[in-house]
Amino acid sequence: SSSSSSSSSSSISPPSTPLPSIITFGGPKLCNSILARHLRNDALEGWNILHLVHSKDPVLANNQMLWEKLGFEDVGIELECDPNSPVVFDAEDGKVPEKSLFGGFAWNIVDHCKYMGVFVGPRAFF
Repeated sequence: SSSSSSSSSSSISPPSTPLPSIITFGGPKLCNSILARHLRNDALEGWNILHLVHSKDPVLANNQMLWEKLGFEDVGIELECDPNSPVVFDAEDGKVPEKSLFGGFAWNIVDHCKYMGVFVGPRAFF
């Protein structure tokens, strides 16, 4: 009889660091309030989830009203970042950048894939 089988667990323990455990970029928001609440309070309880967004992301700009009507929510904390440099903004200090020149309309899909100066979208490999 071995005691090693008693050390295995079916649950995942959150990391002990206060840094984000999971970082997501852009949109879409993937779940309604019921699933978001379950993820926050049960499945991912104790995990620090950071969701980075920016106002020039066309997926966010063109779908925000739809997601609000569907009751979709973020699971983690949403933070505004710069698409072209490694900068995040604190909404409480009033230093969030102005919205896109196109207002609520964004059309450049490359902007959806550019976060903090890094292209996070698909790449062609030959």
